[in-house]
Amino acid sequence: MSFSLKFTTGVALVALLASLSLVDYAEACAPTSGNSTSGRKKRSVEEDVSVVVMSNEDFALETNAANMVKVEQKLKEFADREGISFRALQHMSKSAENVGGKFGVHFEIAGAFDRCARVLQFIQAAVNSLPEISSGTVKCGAFDAVYVTKKQ
Repeated sequence: MSFSLKFTTGVALVALLASLSLVDYAEACAPTSGNSTSGRKKRSVEEDVSVVVMSNEDFALETNAANMVKVEQKLKEFADREGISFRALQHMSKSAENVGGKFGVHFEIAGAFDRCARVLQFIQAAVNSLPEISSGTVKCGAFDAVYVTKKQ
């Protein structure tokens, strides 16, 4: 991987995680006045970003917990190598998913629609850099999912 491509990927990943941490901060703030719904906009599923990362492991109930830890650890190590904080990713909802008999991790990032391009760049880089990850999908709001595979 050339220096400029690696640098560009690193910059994109830093921007992704920095922006995701702002989402976490904004969602943690208490309302400024009145009851809990005044001044707040109801969140729409169309604002969410859904990511599924597929591994090379078979989907099996007895190994799903260990596979979840493995996939998360590999993503964290990848982010660390690229100089990116993984803290923001730890606050997303996640669940195991059966993807054609293979183990996948489904991440749901609430209210991150405006950061979808950055999420997609991170997943593309992770899929192409991690041998344990075979592919991924990124779905931004109501738009069709983008399927990410390893470059040949």
